Parts: sequence; C-alpha cells; structure tokens
Amino acid sequence: MIATPIGNLSDLSERAIETLRAVDELWCEDTRHTQALLSSLGIKGKSLRRVDQHSKESELRGLLQGVQAKAQWIGVVTDAGTPGLSDPGAVLMSLLQDFPQISCEPVPGPSALSALVSIAGFTGSSLYFHGFFPRTKVEAFQLLTDLKEAALCPNWIFFESPHRIKDTLLSLQGWCEESGVEVSFVFAKELTKLHEAVFRGRGPDFLKQLQDQGLDERGEWVFSLSLSKDCLNKKQAAPEWESALECLIEAGIAPKTACQIVTVRFSVAKNLAYKRALEFQKK
Repeated sequence: MIATPIGNLSDLSERAIETLRAVDELWCEDTRHTQALLSSLGIKGKSLRRVDQHSKESELRGLLQGVQAKAQWIGVVTDAGTPGLSDPGAVLMSLLQDFPQISCEPVPGPSALSALVSIAGFTGSSLYFHGFFPRTKVEAFQLLTDLKEAALCPNWIFFESPHRIKDTLLSLQGWCEESGVEVSFVFAKELTKLHEAVFRGRGPDFLKQLQDQGLDERGEWVFSLSLSKDCLNKKQAAPEWESALECLIEAGIAPKTACQIVTVRFSVAKNLAYKRALEFQKK
C-alpha cells in the first residue's frame, strides 16, 4: 500500500519510489493518473491495472487469488494520498483475511487527514474522522447532533469536494445557529499544492464571512470542527423548534400537521422535523 503525493511531488519518499520501481504490477484508481506519476519519475514499462470503486468484490477476490497463486508482488496506489483511507483500497484490504498467504506492507506517506491534523491545533488526544461530509442538510444535522450528544471526542474531520463545499458551509452555519454550540473551524484546500489555502475561525459568523468573501471553491477540501469542552460536558437545551414540536404532539396534534406548523415557524428541514415528531409520539 503505497502513499502517493497529494499535490507536491517532493513529498514522495525514496522508499515509495523504490517500491514503485520494484513491484510486478500496480493497482490504481486511474491508470492515466498513475502513468503520469510514473513518467515524472522516469519509471517505464510498468504494468498497470485499474482497481477502483466500481470493482466488484468477486473481481477483487479473483485478483487476490491470482496474486496468491503466482506469488506476485503488487503495489496499490490511489490518485493521491494514502490507500485505504476513504477509497476502494479499504475494501481490498478487508478481503485479505480470506487470503492468509498474502502479506501486506504499508509504505506510509502523504495524507490530507494527517496534514490537517498537524495544523488544526486540536486539544486532547482523540479525533473522529468521517470521510466525506453528508450530502443532504438533514443527514448533516443528524450526524453533527449525534456526534455532539455522544460526547466521545471534541475534534471531527471531514473531506469535501469543490462542487459541494458552499452547500456544506450553509449546512454547518445552520447547525451552529440552531444548536448554539461553540465551534472552531479549520478549512484547508489543495494542501501541499500551488494554490494551498487554510482558513481558521469560530462560529457561524466565520462561516458566513467565508461565503460572503467570494470563496474560490476549486480544489479538494478537508476541514475540521472542534467543540469547546463545555459543549460536551453539559447537556444542551433542546432547540426551540423541538420544544414546540413536542408540545404540539403532547397536545394531540397529528405528526404531519405539527411538522407543517414547526417548519413554517422555524425554517426546519421537513424530514428532520417529521422524524422528531414520530420519536415524540412514541414517547
């Protein structure tokens, strides 16, 4: 499992280069991307095989059976960063327990996750990494609320794509305003690349400022949220809309009708309000 640069070619280790030269075959997300990397290193004639998120488990098992039968030495790379972290390499590694004769060796190196951790200024010794941020506002609100209420750790990290980062800023702003928690943010894009940028700030005002300043969303993003200790150590009061919804349900109002009232009054996502209404009804 060979870590490749997330942007700056100079971050590629000597050990990684030697391994790229030595392996019998390279499995990669995109053969064109990997071929460009090899060409920049002067490595020619390397056999490449595409193994990505579209590879079926049966296909991967067949490939591993071939490795086991032929005693091949295979290198696995992603387009950028460390294989197995929010990419199909993780699926490949999970199948190795069924192939005990195949050994696996990590060749560590660049990772957007570890790069952000090094500059985030986290307090404490734990963090939660989720991979890509939820796609919908309802899913985002639910996940962030669940993480806060679980109170397991105060530091959370997410990936995000350039075409979704502005929607994510809006979701985060809405959640901060509604939940009332004190949050510090670090947003980074294009880490180690020419147009690397890091933004730091606190609370919904910072998120709004990012949006209002004409943010250039292009590039791959990784960002963190850090909650104050008070947010984790004490029970937060229920949002006003939840209290109103609970009162309506207790008064015998049907969940659908109660949701209509609350969503109009508080601008809450309908799906989230309806889910809460059903929970209150069960109680």
